[in-house]
Amino acid sequence: MKRAVAVAALAVCLAQPSTQAFAQTVADQCFAIGDIAGQVASWRRHKKTKDQALNQAQKYYKDESDRQAVTAMIDRIYSSPEAMTPDQASMLFTNECAQQKKPTSTQ
Repeated sequence: MKRAVAVAALAVCLAQPSTQAFAQTVADQCFAIGDIAGQVASWRRHKKTKDQALNQAQKYYKDESDRQAVTAMIDRIYSSPEAMTPDQASMLFTNECAQQKKPTSTQ
């Protein structure tokens, strides 16, 4: 009995993260945008080419809005004359996302 309960509890714990990941897209989450920007900046600093970064994004991001967001991010990070640190990229993209999602007040 204890073993069956433990197996059931483990199955629920393992299934829960995948359900949440499926329901949300990266493009809707500012913290995720910042994390990905940091990763892309790290790729650039470690000499991964823009084409390699784009291929990586196509492999892992299946949602079309996610692909567009990540592709735009890669284009912007790789077109910058100076390579950003991962922390700089993360802060910049997280802040920009938050500003876009910020409700505007009308008077």
